[in-house]
Amino acid sequence: MVTYSISTIICTHNPRQSYLQRVLASLSDQTLPQHQWELLVIDNASNVDLARDLDLSWHSRAQCIREEKLGLTAARLCGFREARAEILIFADDDNVLAPDYLEHVLN
Repeated sequence: MVTYSISTIICTHNPRQSYLQRVLASLSDQTLPQHQWELLVIDNASNVDLARDLDLSWHSRAQCIREEKLGLTAARLCGFREARAEILIFADDDNVLAPDYLEHVLN
């Protein structure tokens, strides 16, 4: 099993695409090298399957995971199950992170 320093988890349900894209853009600009962290987008029973339309190709350690049980608790538990790092970061689907956020967390 591959492990990382940080698992960044975004739980979302029917997100506003423009907000989610800003969040993902802020993550793509992180100063912490991508090989040190993974990105998990938890699609919490959205009406449209996010994995079909979400472009995470900019990060080689990113995946979109579908959680059919609706609710933030179910989505976060899914994130806990799937995460492969000891440090877990939960970011809302409308939170834009500073470019050095993950680096500061790791330090």
